[in-house]
Amino acid sequence: MKMKMVFAGLLIGAAVTLQAQVTIGGSVDMSVVPFQFVEGLGDAPNTMGAGIGGVINNGGPRIRLDARAANADHNIGMRLRVEALATNQANPAFQGENFLQAWWGPLDWLRIDAGRFDDDRLRGRIGDDEMGMFTNMMFNQDAIFSRLRMRNGLMLSATPVEGLLLVGALRELVNFNFTDGGGTATTSAGGVNIVANRRDGAYAWRNMTFAVGYTIQDIGAIRAQFIGDVPASAAPGITENNDLEFAFALTAIDGLLLDLGCTIHLFGADDRDADFGFSLGARFRADALEIIGRVDTQFRNATAANPFRLNAHIWPSFQLDVARVVFNFGVNFEETYGDADNLTDLGFGLSLQRNFVGNTRVRGGVALAVPMHDNRPMVFTIPLFLEYSF
Repeated sequence: MKMKMVFAGLLIGAAVTLQAQVTIGGSVDMSVVPFQFVEGLGDAPNTMGAGIGGVINNGGPRIRLDARAANADHNIGMRLRVEALATNQANPAFQGENFLQAWWGPLDWLRIDAGRFDDDRLRGRIGDDEMGMFTNMMFNQDAIFSRLRMRNGLMLSATPVEGLLLVGALRELVNFNFTDGGGTATTSAGGVNIVANRRDGAYAWRNMTFAVGYTIQDIGAIRAQFIGDVPASAAPGITENNDLEFAFALTAIDGLLLDLGCTIHLFGADDRDADFGFSLGARFRADALEIIGRVDTQFRNATAANPFRLNAHIWPSFQLDVARVVFNFGVNFEETYGDADNLTDLGFGLSLQRNFVGNTRVRGGVALAVPMHDNRPMVFTIPLFLEYSF
């Protein structure tokens, strides 16, 4: 009910004040594997085919439709994004993540957002490379600094002075109970009994995110945030960790961007969660040359299955008359617990990318993933990426 009231108020206000400033956009993108060779394990034969080997997740086409509207003063508006993704499985299915966002700026320096959406104003600035999925999976820019993710939530953001951004968010508006803990509650509405999950009120603060970012002119940007996590037993569907994150992006050097972030996990991480991790991303540009690189690390408890992990990628590229040529090299190292051998994987890639008139992009190449152990197969792939947006 609270969520409906918030949306109703914001959407009614938007409907009254909106002018004709409406934009509609969309995109279609997909990855295709015309050929792939997977080295056999043990007595199993080698395999050849399209998409064999499990290195593609959800590799089917993805379609997005994005509609935005705002009034003339841009202090109230809304956004709707619908996404459909054809999953690459034995029994093909469609899934997607839809966004519905309404926002209102009662003051020039204050904004209220409600709904299901992502906010990337503070997110890490060096992302991953498409070929990384075939040359040892890469982390995305959340490893440097996580995006703000609202799931039927409410977010307040303020810019009281130039360069400063303050954010406080309740990621999901759920039914917290402060009397007898969690469980279920039965209510009646219109003659229909409704059973709703209740969350223990003691976990309410762990459903929140608090973030701050400050941009220093001609120097860089400092960011920090706390991301709470309600245990699954108390609040199913909320999966963020209890994390403290810090990051600094250096922009003082012309043509060079460095973004360094670290994550500290709080309140007794289990084996799934890194107790500590840091990531460094870099981008260098000089005329037709661009070099991008990422180093990501994770440290866990010494008794965890993988106490330490290092994932590093570098992909230099050069713009030619006909296309941009991109090289990709990746290494993934995982320390193992006990007497098991450590795991090291290498990856190599070469691709050509061409942008055509409008917003059409085609990229294709070859990729090789080479394990230095017997736990994974060697995989040679010829991937093709297609993208069109408007």
